[in-house]
Amino acid sequence: MKGRLCRSFPFAMVLGASVVLLLGSLLLAQPANVPLTLEGALNYARQNSPRLSAKRQGVTTQQASVSAERAERLPRLTLGAAARGSSQPTQTAMGFPLTQLASIPENQPFRRGHLNAEVRATMPIYTGGRISSAVSLGEARRDLAKITVRDIERELEFDVTRTYANLVQLDRDVEAARESVNALVESRRVVAQMLDEGKVARVDLLKVDTRLADVQDTAIEFRNAREIEAGQLNALLGRPVDTPVVVETVLPPPSVQQSLDQVSQLARAGNLKYQLAEAEVNVAEQSVNVAKSAQRPALSLVANLLGQSGDPFTVYRGGVMAGVVFNFPFFDRTLTYRVVEAKSRELERRADLKQVDLDAAQRVRSAYLQVQNAQERIRATVTAIGYAREALRIEQEKQRYGRGIIENLLDAQAALFTSEAKYYRALADYMTATAAVRRETGI
Repeated sequence: MKGRLCRSFPFAMVLGASVVLLLGSLLLAQPANVPLTLEGALNYARQNSPRLSAKRQGVTTQQASVSAERAERLPRLTLGAAARGSSQPTQTAMGFPLTQLASIPENQPFRRGHLNAEVRATMPIYTGGRISSAVSLGEARRDLAKITVRDIERELEFDVTRTYANLVQLDRDVEAARESVNALVESRRVVAQMLDEGKVARVDLLKVDTRLADVQDTAIEFRNAREIEAGQLNALLGRPVDTPVVVETVLPPPSVQQSLDQVSQLARAGNLKYQLAEAEVNVAEQSVNVAKSAQRPALSLVANLLGQSGDPFTVYRGGVMAGVVFNFPFFDRTLTYRVVEAKSRELERRADLKQVDLDAAQRVRSAYLQVQNAQERIRATVTAIGYAREALRIEQEKQRYGRGIIENLLDAQAALFTSEAKYYRALADYMTATAAVRRETGI
């Protein structure tokens, strides 16, 4: 009995583990139908966007560059060794790079092979500002990388918001098309019944069928457009483009409380495009300093510990050498032209900064006007939808009692469908324009 229990126990463990895995997979698969909120999409994009991750890594890269430039101030220690062999015995020692080696002493026999070794220490004493200017340039590039991260994050938020709003709009368009198809199907049933009774002509039924086919074609276009937007949203979120996307049916109510003058003032302080242009001007200024520092003299302390031998176990010549190395580029036209190039690039970046300032002011003004335009369109289309629904109801009632005209019914149905499509487009445009204002001002 005990043996049977022991033999059945592993089977029970395997069965239990299978059940747990099955339940876990079901739980993981269940959230696929849960609507993705706009805030959830934004948070997911901030954490998983490859584009944003790459720019964040760029900050680490620039910080490593700053550390490398600062390390230029520290002493350097290098170890080198070399060996040379010849077919005939020789007294000439092996030449060592950057080392002044003497010949073999007179008492040493001729040898076919010679060994050299050296330990060199180098310490910069004065570099003419090369190191400090290079560090400042690295810090400027690091600051530029940080602003780039913020700019990419804000652009990502705008793209996600716009794509999300388009998805919600297309979902509502598909739903409106479905309601329109249902209404046309009902109208076709009524017209077909009246045709059998001889109350209408066959052309009325053909008109309904034509309108029904047109709405069905529009519904297909809406569904295809939604698939494209869903793939775009997945790409922004950093996940496979074919991942199913379910969004909320209602957009969150954004608002812009500031006036146009307030928004314009915030654009200069909070616009990241302008801050990027300022950072690029700073990088250009530091590049000029780096180019100028290359024209100044440099002074370094160098010490060598070297040895020469005919085999690895004996040293017939060795010693320590130390001295000061002075370097001054007295005449180097290349360095002069590099300074001219750096100054020209600085002027170029300053001109770009002026244009970026104007472009930022124009973009924020345009976005603010689009917000107001979308608000007015929302109010107008809400009223139009109410009128269109009532007109369609009246025409449907007239059609049921045989007093209506099929053209009036189809026109009423088309007016309702058009008004709903304009309303959903206005909602999406309002959300997108509000996101554009936030992108330009940072509010």
